Amino acid sequence: MKKWKREITLNVPIEFAWPYFYGDIEKKKRIFPKVVEEKFIQQTEQIIGSVIRQTYQLGSITEEYEITLKKYINESDYKTIQESFLLNNRFRMTIDYELMKENDETTKFIYTSINKPKNPLLSIFQLFGKDEVVVNFMKRTKETIEADYSSELEV
Repeated sequence: MKKWKREITLNVPIEFAWPYFYGDIEKKKRIFPKVVEEKFIQQTEQIIGSVIRQTYQLGSITEEYEITLKKYINESDYKTIQESFLLNNRFRMTIDYELMKENDETTKFIYTSINKPKNPLLSIFQLFGKDEVVVNFMKRTKETIEADYSSELEV
């Protein structure tokens, strides 16, 4: 099992940041450019337990994942969603996106990813895993959301 956890401050209000993680596929695509589409295939009233089919484009390869929403909180000063899915039929991925209101103009974003191999032998390869993908994601997320917010303020 491999776990990555990173946090950054987004210089935007929490309500502005939230749709990039849940509820607005066009905004989500801005920070997840390989996501093509998301469709609920099972939706619960409380969101938790809902299943989303996500289409993902990697070059010429299109993949689909069934993402189960394990945690969902949408309060004025704290928002979180936890997604769980099987990656390439090899790794159980559990990803948390947490947003915490610091003040009216800043939001703490915490990303946590747990990567658990189905086959214990794959754990050996995880020892060499680097956090470059996570670092790049955090950087892209901050730059994109803050630039979108600045653009909206200029209008």
